[in-house]
Amino acid sequence: MPIGKLTVGCLLAAAALGSSLPLTTGAATQDEISLDYGGRTLYVHLPSSLPPKGSRSLVVVLHGGLGNAEHIVAQRSEPGLNLDAAADKYGFVVAYLNGTPVTRMRSGDMKGWNAGECCGMASAGNVDDVGYIRGAIRVLAGSYGVDPGRVYGVGHSNGAMMVLRLMCETELFAAAMPISGALEIEARSCPAARGKSILAIRGAGDSNVPMAGGTGKGLSRTNFRSQEYTRQVFVDSGARYSLLVLPGAEHRLETIEGALERTEGLGLAEKAAAFFGLRNTR
Repeated sequence: MPIGKLTVGCLLAAAALGSSLPLTTGAATQDEISLDYGGRTLYVHLPSSLPPKGSRSLVVVLHGGLGNAEHIVAQRSEPGLNLDAAADKYGFVVAYLNGTPVTRMRSGDMKGWNAGECCGMASAGNVDDVGYIRGAIRVLAGSYGVDPGRVYGVGHSNGAMMVLRLMCETELFAAAMPISGALEIEARSCPAARGKSILAIRGAGDSNVPMAGGTGKGLSRTNFRSQEYTRQVFVDSGARYSLLVLPGAEHRLETIEGALERTEGLGLAEKAAAFFGLRNTR
């Protein structure tokens, strides 16, 4: 499918959906499309072979605090959240989204999400990341023939917290895989998560976002909620919540990836594809 037709299709779909936030195309390669949506750049990876339009799956990837989507996209040969190879192998769409700057003092390349009580300017300024991501997914689904019931979320650290907030407050994701993060909103229940699956992956030695809760050694100085709080809220809401704790792993993605490969013989991208049931999507 020619890349030009794909990018034009994005614009037409955005117009047809009446999006209140503009979508424009940027640089594109054979399989990677750069888009501007709502003043933020996001990246879409399209495998050369996909199921018919209307039945495609989409995995949304949210970076960690002080990170950005560009860094993930550049990590083609490194451990982390780059799902491009798995998408090519199994036939699903991947979108890497960007948050907003974390502080005024730091580079604009260091971004974060308003996950509730974390983190930085996004939280302090009450940035509507829930609304932003909802709109971005609506446009992406319409542009690339994605089944709205086959949208999944993956995030690390602050991105994991944002994924969990979305699972609690919206019906955007059919399932989610948060890594190194907890639910950072006050919630007695999450009705939107009923019947859905969450696989939380944590490093046993995580001192940035401690599993027991409290202030970690990271820069945010947030008093994090506990993993048990997170589990209880989702279980009480009728979600299927599983926790995978990896010995020898810390907060950083490379330690999570290494521990997962040692214990299960596969990396995070393959783990996500398996958990979301995407290994047989063609």
